[in-house]
Amino acid sequence: MPQPDPPPVRAGLSDSEPLPQLVDRLRRDLAGDFDLRRPVRLSRAPGRLDVMGGIADYTGSLVCEATLDRAAAVALQSRDDRTVCAVSLNLLDLRQPARFSVSLDDLAAAPSAEALHSRFFSAADRWAGYIVGCLYILHEKKHIDLRSAAVRGLNMALLSTVPLGAGVSSSAAIEVAAMMNVLDHFGLRDESGQSLSPLAVAALCQEVENRVVGAPCGIMDQVTSLCGVSGCLVRLLCQPHELLPPLHLPPGVRAIGINSNVKHSVGGGMYGRTRCAAFMGHAIILHEMRQAAGNPTMPDPMRGYLANLDPDEYRLRFRPRLPMNMKGRDFIASYGATADRATAVQPDIDYHVRQATDHHVFEAARVRRFVSLLEEVAAMPPHDPARAAALWQAGRLMYESHESYGRCALLGAAETDLLVDLLHRREESGIHGAKITGGGSGGTVAVLMEASPHAEAAIRDVMQEYSRRTGLAPEAFMGSSSGAWTTGTAVISPE
Repeated sequence: MPQPDPPPVRAGLSDSEPLPQLVDRLRRDLAGDFDLRRPVRLSRAPGRLDVMGGIADYTGSLVCEATLDRAAAVALQSRDDRTVCAVSLNLLDLRQPARFSVSLDDLAAAPSAEALHSRFFSAADRWAGYIVGCLYILHEKKHIDLRSAAVRGLNMALLSTVPLGAGVSSSAAIEVAAMMNVLDHFGLRDESGQSLSPLAVAALCQEVENRVVGAPCGIMDQVTSLCGVSGCLVRLLCQPHELLPPLHLPPGVRAIGINSNVKHSVGGGMYGRTRCAAFMGHAIILHEMRQAAGNPTMPDPMRGYLANLDPDEYRLRFRPRLPMNMKGRDFIASYGATADRATAVQPDIDYHVRQATDHHVFEAARVRRFVSLLEEVAAMPPHDPARAAALWQAGRLMYESHESYGRCALLGAAETDLLVDLLHRREESGIHGAKITGGGSGGTVAVLMEASPHAEAAIRDVMQEYSRRTGLAPEAFMGSSSGAWTTGTAVISPE
């Protein structure tokens, strides 16, 4: 039986990519999955651009993040049985396995999120963990009871324009879009949004990524995708997650991204090793503090976060005491476990403790100074001669951050180094600064630039030169959009 044309999306969402495409694809490609004669709920969450802070989120730094106009969109419809069926239109287009199904009873029977990961989500089905994992985490936290006969199954469809492996949080966008949809479907978020706070929702999404999917990310990606303000930078103090007022970019200044087209993965080995090494550094420093105080049970003066350690004190007192490299078994024998819940020290791995700790302590200081400089510029008259000097300093901090990613965090890549170098050479064209984003090891470069035709021409020149020298096809992320909390969800149904 032919499906009716889908009704228009609610005003406010209708122009938000990729929702119109998703609605069209439901009719054209998923007529056997979705019945558009019945209500369908839609949600959308953007990708994010890490402007400053990056991986220092998990050691308590302030981070500055922008939302992209690229987004993940999810459609949800009730079923008459107790099965959850998910389909990825992106994988369908690639002619790869694109469907996943599980019963609510089997989902609820999993003893833990980690067991859920090993039991249901093979490498081919990992994408489904970001979606279906939302249901399990809500069940585990007792927001819904998947064992109840009153809970019916769901059809869920995903379409995303956030490129995978580009370091712009394609996974967080999927989690946030799916979580928002499920929350509103079950009535867990009322119209005023008071049932669960945005930060509580972001923390639930982070648990999906950390525990169901097994990627040891911090919370900044989920918070940005959820709470971002178009054209501004999200300011998040990750202790554990204090959302500060948005940072308005100075007039005439914008933040964009250039995708190197070198794939990156937060689940990659070096990301986890660097994270673990930073927490090892924290444990060793805390041990030294307690030894010096003669109090082995003294509360942590850093309050649990390397970001709270004064850089000068670190450089003078503690850095010389950190090993350049340390076998996991030696750390375990001397200090036990770290405070990190997302990683565990592996006995046979050699960890770069001093370098990783360097990055995190000094990056936190760089971000604080970066924010201060942008606030100073925003308060200046447009033609104040001090404006250029302050923006130059902000750009230097981005370049220092980029260098530290490669030299200290060991998360650099030759291609992103080339992009940053090409951008650095075009400062006179209005390019203020650039750095690798997020988890590094490829992905996207964030750029602070003038909002001018001259600067945009310089971006095009850089991309052409990069393509000529690497054979890769870069892409620019020039736009911004609102986070999912503002966008909300919408139900479409026949007129």
